[in-house]
Amino acid sequence: MVRKIALILLTLLPLNISAQEAPPQLAKVDVPQPPKPSSGAFTGSKLMYTTYFYTATEAIVHGYEQDTNVRIVSLEQNRTIWTGKVGPGETQLVPTGKGVFGFLSDKKASLLVGTPSSCTIVGYWLRDEEGTHVADHFYGRIPVSSSADDRVIVWAWDDMTIQVTDVTTDKLVKEQKVKKGGYLELLKSDVAALGGHVLEFKADKKKMAVQVYFDEGFFVPGPDGRTAGRHFRTYVGNITEGVNDLNLIAYFQKAKVNVKDIKTGKSLFKGTIEPGKVKTLTLSQKYVEVTSDVEISALVAPYEHYKAGYAEHHYAAGVEGTGIETEFLLTTPDELWIFSYFDNNHVDVFDENTGKKVWSGDLKAGHVQGLQPGYGYFRVRSSAGVSVMGGDQACGAEYSPAAGLFTVDEELLKVATEILADRQEQAKKDGRKLTAAEAAAPLSADESKKAQRRIRTNLGKSMSPTEVQQRLDSMQTYD
Repeated sequence: MVRKIALILLTLLPLNISAQEAPPQLAKVDVPQPPKPSSGAFTGSKLMYTTYFYTATEAIVHGYEQDTNVRIVSLEQNRTIWTGKVGPGETQLVPTGKGVFGFLSDKKASLLVGTPSSCTIVGYWLRDEEGTHVADHFYGRIPVSSSADDRVIVWAWDDMTIQVTDVTTDKLVKEQKVKKGGYLELLKSDVAALGGHVLEFKADKKKMAVQVYFDEGFFVPGPDGRTAGRHFRTYVGNITEGVNDLNLIAYFQKAKVNVKDIKTGKSLFKGTIEPGKVKTLTLSQKYVEVTSDVEISALVAPYEHYKAGYAEHHYAAGVEGTGIETEFLLTTPDELWIFSYFDNNHVDVFDENTGKKVWSGDLKAGHVQGLQPGYGYFRVRSSAGVSVMGGDQACGAEYSPAAGLFTVDEELLKVATEILADRQEQAKKDGRKLTAAEAAAPLSADESKKAQRRIRTNLGKSMSPTEVQQRLDSMQTYD
């Protein structure tokens, strides 16, 4: 039986590209609404992983566990568009069309969105079923090669043995021992025959990251899997203009940054970046290492060499580098998409170069606001967690950061189970039985602090009391 920790009615605002248009009417989301369990709120022992995502054209579901049941729902059309099963290494291409969609699964999976098969001039880093960029195991469906600079790079943040297997043909592609700071590489000659195939990447340490470079348009992860930090390594290629831009973004502190050519050891930039500013290096076919004395982000995307209209999409890092946060800085060649994961979420968007406010408004959980501010550099602030995508046109691919909420939900379920036990124990001490209403009651201030501490300590993510309660309210569980 599927249960919810508390019931909410989720609504969707249809995609609105113009900031000046009046908001459309709300439409009900087609998600399961099981009856409230009589035994109280915290009853299920397993999660129904539920989130939502935006895509320009399609989505590819990557399975990691046996018999993973998945349902994808069109929130704008209020209907299920695909349901099925995926297993380890299995992928399902879902031709969604442009819009916002719900994702429901009884086991964790990763989700590649954009145009990963219909327009394969794309760039991204793999995420696993936990939503992280650094692990010991990934599956990735490889685009069809169209450029001489296409490649897949497996980066090692520690000494390790890396094995790459073609799941589609069940053949070993490459196995190699790699020193810390090094990489295993599949060049054009390797990937040309792997288009549309699923590759499995394995390492003997959880310090591996996989870069799929078929174009620019991605934030770079550091050694802990976050896209904000003090240390990054990435390839900056030459698709499609012969050069790419490496953009270094400082958030709240002045950053002392060094960019080194990994192959030659030569410093490509050494200097400071002021808070809120971006430093751009236009490079071609460079393997670079970025170090900083404070946390920054590194973005490989067109900004100086191609100032508008470049077809790509990239999810913003956020100041904590988790991708679902309340403060973002990012470039875009034309458009912004802002997705809210929480209700009563006030959002402000600023042109960081001029200081002008581009848009301001309130979003609910499951709502997306599309903007077309044009080429530039922008700051997005919100009162609760959002994710932000920059880009233009229907060509690009990225793994949705929404999978990062799966680990949050797992942690919250553990905390909720402990809180239920504490409430039952207190009722027992009082000589009575805990009622269903008491079990389903919202978290107290102390209980909320406990949940916040757990999320911060175990996941490195900040959540407000409101975010914690809303996520608990939306979680579905089953036995």
